[in-house]
Amino acid sequence: MRYLAVMSVVAWRLFMITLIARTEPDTPCTEFLSDPEWKILFRTVNKGKSLPEKVPAIGEVIIWIARLGGFLARKSDGMPGTLTLWRGWKRVRI
Repeated sequence: MRYLAVMSVVAWRLFMITLIARTEPDTPCTEFLSDPEWKILFRTVNKGKSLPEKVPAIGEVIIWIARLGGFLARKSDGMPGTLTLWRGWKRVRI
C-alpha cells in the first residue's frame, strides 16, 4: 500500500508536468523540478556538455525525460506521452 501511494504521487506529478509542457512549454523547469533534479537529468541525457547558464524550459526537459524512455524526438513525433515519460523517469531515478 505504501509503494502504491508513493507511485501514485509520482504518476500524478508526471501527468501534471506533461499537461503544463503541452500548454505552456516556455515555463521554467524549476517550477516543477528541483535544481539538482534538472541538473542530473541534463548530465544524464547530454553527456560531456556543460550545464546551461539559463534554466531550461519545461518543454525541453520533458523531451530529455522522454528520450530516456525511448522517445526518438524527431520533428514529426509530436510531444511524448505519459507512458514514455514514466519509463524515462524510472531511468533517472535508478
